Amino acid sequence: MQVPVLTRIGDRLRQFCRDESGNAVIESVFMLPLLIWAAFSMVVFWDGYMTKNKLQKAVYTTGDVLSRWQGRALTANDAAGLQDMMRYLINENDQVPRLRLSSIIWVASRNRFEVQWSCSLDPGALPAYTTTTLQLVKDNLPAAADGDTELIVEGEIDYALFNRGEVIPVTFEMSSIIRPRFAAVTFSNPGACN
Repeated sequence: MQVPVLTRIGDRLRQFCRDESGNAVIESVFMLPLLIWAAFSMVVFWDGYMTKNKLQKAVYTTGDVLSRWQGRALTANDAAGLQDMMRYLINENDQVPRLRLSSIIWVASRNRFEVQWSCSLDPGALPAYTTTTLQLVKDNLPAAADGDTELIVEGEIDYALFNRGEVIPVTFEMSSIIRPRFAAVTFSNPGACN
């Protein structure tokens, strides 16, 4: 007895649909670009967070050193040394972090913080604070008693973020506000920094 042609075609079609040989290759071709993209993205984001974390630790360390300063007034060379320390701690492809150091005081009679001194080692990107420009960031400053001084340490570093085939420049910023541990920190000539 002969099997009709349509039945044989139907049998072959069902057999073809049940056959799973070669699926791993096809699935790999579909999934490989996604896996490569995911791995590359994790490396890029990990590197960015690592750089930001290094900046944070460098700013906090600089702030700790500055809060313990006693005996003599800071100089522009001391500020440059703090910036070199930050550069060493960050260690990011010969990039020099930008640094701004400031000392502020709360004056209750005028109900505002005032700048005692401010030193910026890159005045183009981080200009030194004045009492007027300090008012722009007053909401980020902690409360203080009359006559209390606080130190502001701010650092920035540039980072190149790779996103969708293009390099996007990003600037990581970090700041730390601390109180001097022993006595108010003075600066002999903050204008020499700028």
